[in-house]
Amino acid sequence: MLRLFLSIDMVGSTQFKAKCSGSGAGGWLDTFRTFFTHLPLMVAGQVGFEFLDRDETPAVDIWKVMGDELIFIAEPNSAEEVTAILRAVLRTMRLFEEQHYQKLPLRLKGTAWVAEFGEENIELDIPELTTGEGPPHTDFIGPDLDLGFRISKFAKPATLTLSLDLVEILLNCDDAASLNLYWVGAEPLKGVMFGRPYPIIWMPDPETGFDFLPWELDTCDLSAAVVKADPTSHDDLRKVIGDMRHYLSKMHGAERPPFKIGC
Repeated sequence: MLRLFLSIDMVGSTQFKAKCSGSGAGGWLDTFRTFFTHLPLMVAGQVGFEFLDRDETPAVDIWKVMGDELIFIAEPNSAEEVTAILRAVLRTMRLFEEQHYQKLPLRLKGTAWVAEFGEENIELDIPELTTGEGPPHTDFIGPDLDLGFRISKFAKPATLTLSLDLVEILLNCDDAASLNLYWVGAEPLKGVMFGRPYPIIWMPDPETGFDFLPWELDTCDLSAAVVKADPTSHDDLRKVIGDMRHYLSKMHGAERPPFKIGC
């Protein structure tokens, strides 16, 4: 079974709380309460809007909360569903900022990745975290879960940072031609690809593109470069994925077949 994971994280939250610390919890509490209560509702609403003309709307549920980060999980049945969910999440991030952060030094950034459960990644019930008579609390562990948290380090405002496996799924969807994806560089990630730098790929909001603020461009070379760049060709992205597989197979004897979705 393939699952899609989506992280939405607050940018600038630590400094914001420190700035408001002198005025008591009330100085920042409402802002964070709004994030944790309104954002999931807005995600659900935008996903529903994205699937208005479809027979079924996939559930996008909260998996866990980590600090100032919400992590959602979904079980899409097709590459087209994945694409629609990502569009809905990017639109949610933009609309939430417009409604709640116009006069606050806060932004949202996102990460999206997939994990296939069976041999490499597993789900397990944790009875100690189960409450009442409800279903058992389920957690997920495995290398693909770790990968998602590793690439989230390179997430930036107004974008989703995508795993290579997810990019491959997007390239094979029916509306792939409408997707603008940007390969912005490569960075070594702990425990990933045996130390070989991992490609960093960004997906901006398809309606607005990269919406970086001027000072965000001043402090990040990747952001400053990508706003002047054209989207990476899909052929180039496929080559990046092919090179990754070749490296893993030839140098480490590790096979990484494409993830299957809807099977």
